[in-house]
Amino acid sequence: MDRQKLRRELHAKVDAALDKAMDAVSKAPDGRWIASSEWVVRTAFAELMGDCFQAIVQARIDADPAVAAGSFSPARHTAFNSAVQSVAAAKRADRRR
Repeated sequence: MDRQKLRRELHAKVDAALDKAMDAVSKAPDGRWIASSEWVVRTAFAELMGDCFQAIVQARIDADPAVAAGSFSPARHTAFNSAVQSVAAAKRADRRR
């Protein structure tokens, strides 16, 4: 994974999100700065989080030699992974009650 290249790409995404946030606050009418801009800012940064995570995971996948060799299988051990995820999901559900 080329961390410097990825960092440059992600910095461009960060700058775009900051521009959206600053524009939203700047364009908000007087007396309604927060009410008129809060969700635009939240959305911009939520999208940034998703974009960054996706780009980082994709870079890791692209750099994995097993993927390049064609031996990568995201569905490997499906029954085991499903069972583990089901148990984890049930525990999270209990905590929400």
